[in-house]
Amino acid sequence: MPALRDFEIKAIKLLTGDSLTDAQLVLVEKIAEPIRYEYTGSGYFLTLADPSLPAGVATLSYPTVVGEYGEFICGFVVFIGDHELTLECHTWGAVDVPSDFRDRPVSITTPSVNNVNSP
Repeated sequence: MPALRDFEIKAIKLLTGDSLTDAQLVLVEKIAEPIRYEYTGSGYFLTLADPSLPAGVATLSYPTVVGEYGEFICGFVVFIGDHELTLECHTWGAVDVPSDFRDRPVSITTPSVNNVNSP
């Protein structure tokens, strides 16, 4: 079984844009086991590694990617560098992302976000 769930792959593809090649994305989909997984109580970090992943460091949080399952709402960030990719899933709603969230049928959207700047 691959390390990533379908919704995680979709989130990664949306967030990595031009940062990963098509070949690197295919590789990420096929990695069987994460090198690290940490549930934080309000989300998780899942790290994959391969020599083909970028050495350069980047934090990717655009576009806004939201995951939803029932009352659970989360956001995602991807960190790449040192031939690793880490997917962060963090709570955005009033209810923390549960430890079994990865096993649920999570839907992914990219809603528009309004930034309000005060003078």
